[in-house]
Amino acid sequence: MKTTTLLSLLGLAVLAAAPARAAFEDVETGPRASAMAGAYAAQSEGISSIFYNPAGIIGATRYEAALAQQKLYLGLTDGSAISRGAIAFGLPLSFGGSYWGTAAVGMDTLSLDSLYSESRLRIAWAYPLKERLWAGLALARMGVTYGSDPLYPVLDGTTEMSAMGLDIGAIYSGEGADFGLSIQNANEPDLGIKYANKVDRKITLGMALKRQTFTWNSDLSLSGQDVKIKTGAEVPVMREAYGDRLQARGGFSVGSRDYRSLAAGFGYRRASYRVDYSFVYPLSGLADTMGSHQLGLFVAWGEPRGPLADRENQYSDEAGEKGRGGGGGDGAGEGEGAPQKTEPSKQDVQKAVKLLRQARLNLRSGAYAKAEEAFKKADELLMNTDPSIKETMLKMGAVSGILPEATGQAGRDDLLRKSVNRYADKNTDAVLYITYARQRWPRDIAVARLYNLITREFPETASGLRILPGITIIDQLLQDALDFIRNGRFIQAISTLQRVLQLEPDNIPALTRMGSAYWAMEKKDIARRNWRRVLELDPGNTEVNQFMRMN
Repeated sequence: MKTTTLLSLLGLAVLAAAPARAAFEDVETGPRASAMAGAYAAQSEGISSIFYNPAGIIGATRYEAALAQQKLYLGLTDGSAISRGAIAFGLPLSFGGSYWGTAAVGMDTLSLDSLYSESRLRIAWAYPLKERLWAGLALARMGVTYGSDPLYPVLDGTTEMSAMGLDIGAIYSGEGADFGLSIQNANEPDLGIKYANKVDRKITLGMALKRQTFTWNSDLSLSGQDVKIKTGAEVPVMREAYGDRLQARGGFSVGSRDYRSLAAGFGYRRASYRVDYSFVYPLSGLADTMGSHQLGLFVAWGEPRGPLADRENQYSDEAGEKGRGGGGGDGAGEGEGAPQKTEPSKQDVQKAVKLLRQARLNLRSGAYAKAEEAFKKADELLMNTDPSIKETMLKMGAVSGILPEATGQAGRDDLLRKSVNRYADKNTDAVLYITYARQRWPRDIAVARLYNLITREFPETASGLRILPGITIIDQLLQDALDFIRNGRFIQAISTLQRVLQLEPDNIPALTRMGSAYWAMEKKDIARRNWRRVLELDPGNTEVNQFMRMN
């Protein structure tokens, strides 16, 4: 087929006045999946699965986001440009300490200059039916837009059509392999304008073999009268220099109507991000182009949650450096000299993940000596490969040398915990809490030493508080807020008063002035809410009672 006829063929295919083959053809979304020929139905590594099998998003154990951009069939001789974009976000849902499944939202678009475009917005949810069996579903709003082009006057004016689609899926995780079933467009949504034009239901069976040294995926998909077989693999390369961080990928797919294509790509990951690239070359159809190229970015952050939080996976910070100096994989350590451990084992990583979870719980509860010990053991198991663990361990060592624990539920210990938690998180509000504690307990040696430690970490924030002799930080913030109100700077006043309420949630002057600031901004409901809280704390407050009666 000559590439110069591409616009003609697509134009004829999308004419609104005649029945045509439905849109949303099988184009792989996301460079990692694309580089493995789109064999992704059994994958459960995170949010990219929203485009293949909604059950797979259960692998998103933290907050995850992904972005991808693809140029299809570069080098078309008529100069036309086909592009595809995708964005996704997902997170595990937790309410009241219980896991409520994993949710994700993803959108992918495809456009051919101004002649034609597709968009699909999915909202997905996945939940473990059993320990090894996960199910998921996604609702999709699918839309097509037919634009105008001087070559095709019949398309003058823009015509749009949309419909709702349904995807369902399941994954069973075995000892050495995962097996997936995905049914996309289960309800066969109709995108026809004058005539029926249904999107074919796509049923895919997938298998994913996962080893420390490689991942191998295979899919069998059926869509309408089409059958496709896809297979792809991922292996770490240059392990001596990069450990498991640099991944090479490749794949091959064949199908009915002489469908054939090759895929390749690579990915580089470090801590909580990954950059991916893929190249897909068609061996049939538009085979005389420069292929399709896709680039993507993945990021993850937050504490692991959900049923797979303990599972070693390639996105976790703890496993991000795994494999440095690993040499040739299974054969490593068989060369000259005595065998030597050069990377943390899978068991060590799993132990470290559990230790890190316990360390963070100890930190939040004020058991700083225990937190330091747990961070230290995890750091040793991971062979000092994660700088963030080392940094937190050193901070806990400094804190526990001053204060081994602060586990009381109120007063001094509560303030110190809030300060140390923010100190560990690199949050400058640590200075606010420790300064207040220093003023409340001026003779407490441990508080004084913690004050020196934390203010050295955030010197600019400490100097910016401008604490005056004989004036508490509460009094100073209240005065600053009053000055802001008098000068009409109500937002600054509210921000300052919120800092007071962080330290003293029931501070009556702060609540009173907060109400005044909101009232001046015509936010009268919020103002009354603050004043009602004042009256709950001080029913005899004459000023607030009088104002509430008048307004």
